[in-house]
Amino acid sequence: MAKNKKNVENPQELENFENAVLTTEAFIEKNQKQLMLAFVAILVVMTAWLGYRNLYQIPNNQEAELLVYAGQDYFNNAKYDIALNGDSVDFVGFVAIADEYGNTPSGELANAYAGLSYYKLGDYDNAIDYLSNYSAGDDILGYSVVGTIGDSYVQKGDVQAALPYLKQAAQSGNIMIAATYSLKVARAYEFLGETAKALETYKFIEKEYKGVMPGMTDVDDVQKFINALSK
Repeated sequence: MAKNKKNVENPQELENFENAVLTTEAFIEKNQKQLMLAFVAILVVMTAWLGYRNLYQIPNNQEAELLVYAGQDYFNNAKYDIALNGDSVDFVGFVAIADEYGNTPSGELANAYAGLSYYKLGDYDNAIDYLSNYSAGDDILGYSVVGTIGDSYVQKGDVQAALPYLKQAAQSGNIMIAATYSLKVARAYEFLGETAKALETYKFIEKEYKGVMPGMTDVDDVQKFINALSK
């Protein structure tokens, strides 16, 4: 009722609203054919996508998943060459899986394993290429992948390029990854001559991680880095 009263007391507002409705109706009527064609086109695209997903992408992902699973043992046992290139029997290697199934979640996982394997073998350019093809999620593997991209740039001598990746990895919810990469961020700042940022990061590590990660000597002894930069 309040709304009706408002409309009666504001005839200009009511007229503007009615004009807008009429204008919209006229537009729809005039362009009905074009709008219908556009609607049909959207349906075609949606149908094609669902068909692609159900008939191609999902079966492909399941196939890739089995292949990735077969290669994890090689990776976990530090047989990185075989993990990358296959065993000439029934495992084709993460590189081949990534190339053939790269558009599936399991294909992306193969990119991650390939990149990590290349890093272990000291091939940092290929490590960066393959790791960058993995859509890192908010999980341990995702942050490890991002951190390893940063580590690869460090190994190549490009600490400035490494820094954003190290910082991102330091945001992990996993305390071990977060502490490890926070320390790497501090050292990167120190290497780049950004003493204030390095000192701030070391103090953050002292506050958040000291005593929490037994066995991580540099974290527990972080005060020595603070003292060195505070002189």
